[in-house]
Amino acid sequence: MSRRNREESENRNLRLLYRRTILSSFGSGLISPFIPIYAAQLGATSTEIGLVQAINAVSPSIAQIPWGFVIDKVRRRVLFISLGSLLFSLPLLFLIFIGNPTEFILTILLAYIFSAMAVPALNSLIGEYSSVSSRGKTLAKLNAMASLGSMPATVLSGYIIYRVGGSINEMYRIPLILCFLFNVSAAIVVLKIRETSLSRVSFSIKGWVKALKTNPYFKKLCLLSVFQGFTMGLAWPLFTLTVVKVIRADMFQISLLSVVSASTAMFVRRFTGRLADRAGRKPLIVLGRMGLFLIPLIYALAKSVYELIAVNFVVGILTAASDVALSAYLLDISPKTMRGSYISLYNAVAGSFTFLGSTIGGYLLDSLLSSGYGFYESMMIMYVVSIVGRIVSGLLYLTIEEPYRYPARFEEEVKRMLEEDLEAVERMISMYRRIEDEDLEWFEKLSDSLQRR
Repeated sequence: MSRRNREESENRNLRLLYRRTILSSFGSGLISPFIPIYAAQLGATSTEIGLVQAINAVSPSIAQIPWGFVIDKVRRRVLFISLGSLLFSLPLLFLIFIGNPTEFILTILLAYIFSAMAVPALNSLIGEYSSVSSRGKTLAKLNAMASLGSMPATVLSGYIIYRVGGSINEMYRIPLILCFLFNVSAAIVVLKIRETSLSRVSFSIKGWVKALKTNPYFKKLCLLSVFQGFTMGLAWPLFTLTVVKVIRADMFQISLLSVVSASTAMFVRRFTGRLADRAGRKPLIVLGRMGLFLIPLIYALAKSVYELIAVNFVVGILTAASDVALSAYLLDISPKTMRGSYISLYNAVAGSFTFLGSTIGGYLLDSLLSSGYGFYESMMIMYVVSIVGRIVSGLLYLTIEEPYRYPARFEEEVKRMLEEDLEAVERMISMYRRIEDEDLEWFEKLSDSLQRR
């Protein structure tokens, strides 16, 4: 295959991945943001809410280790991406018939274990279809497609749940059915990708150990993710309880919180992809990770939905700053033929400790309540622990190193981008004024002509 034909094929495959991402994220956006709220409405305890938060956010990461191993062995990435969408949404349909927290937890656990098979396969394809110099932009665009899919879905779902009312199962019936239908569509679209064969190199248990021992970049990143994952997870059950019991937000307001975060991230990502490619991954990773302490801080002080809107604005900026750069960094430091396994191993390490942190956070809150502390006092103690942990773990990301040299400095590139955007705005204003002047001139000529008649 010629270079031109190969580039055309890669661009076509990327377009199909973007399309699949929009459909899949629309389906997921209909139900995923509401899963912890769903559990709370079913009467889940703080410990159970912490477990649900962990399953919702990190169980796919933990399950990526076996799936990454299987994908590298089978070498059918497109098939696993397709099955991941389909098998994620199928168990969620059964939530319509479930009425207690235990069955709810088991069902979403199954769904997210299935969804994990798509992640290492998808990351492997992205690494193949993008170069080091364009990887940040590709990942930023892919994340933008995910936001474009999830934002309207979350608003629509929140409005449906709010308007339908009734029993819990009745409230969520339509979003769950739509989630299934859109994920089936995503599963069909991705099958159109023409996949190239991989080499026969595969990942093994020994490979996991070797990756942690001999790859210094990968080893440090995994170690940092252990501490930060745990401190991040501690606050997760607190967030749900703040929304439900302190703020008492309705379902439509809850959907708006997700939209604020996603829309902010989508706007900021138009800068972060280029920044990551031109100035390096580290500055954005450090910025995003160090700022995470602001989230539990604002939640702890929140008294109305407006503070939660503010914190979700902050979440969007931090997410956009670090996620694209971190994904690109992982692809940079992973061997080409084993990217699926390396990324799944990292996600599993980080996810395991986040899962542990979320579960322990819910348990500690229950323990404080049973020890005689009041609800708000117990919440504040846990928030302070999480804030301190996030500050310390965020600072540790200053120690990571770049595997490549980049052509620009971070501050210079930010300044250049702002100047270019300002010039673009000035050109638009100038063009608008020119058109306005031409229209005014034409109108004056027309008026003069009519007066002469």
